[in-house]
Parts: sequence; structure tokens; C-alpha cells
Amino acid sequence: MLIDEVKATLAMENLELTQDEEKLLKDFADGRVTFEQVRDFVVNAVKNRKAA
Repeated sequence: MLIDEVKATLAMENLELTQDEEKLLKDFADGRVTFEQVRDFVVNAVKNRKAA
């Protein structure tokens, strides 16, 4: 499953998905949300997080 590949890639960088982020990706994969909704979520998440 693609979500497992995403999680493995993030783990290599010592990052992990929140439950909301994982649900959003699963919903996108299942066609329940649009790419624009995912993009907006990512843009807002990046704005609200500080650099390591």
C-alpha cells in the first residue's frame, strides 16, 4: 500500500504522520478528497510548523 511507502520514507527522516494526516492520505487514495484539499492541508501544515 502506498501509505506504507509514505510512512517508511518519512521514518527515514525521523518524521511521522499524525492521525489526521494519515486519514487525509487514505481518503485521497480512496477518492473521498481532492488533490486541492490535500494541497491546502499541506500548505497550512507547513506554515504552522517550525523548522527543526
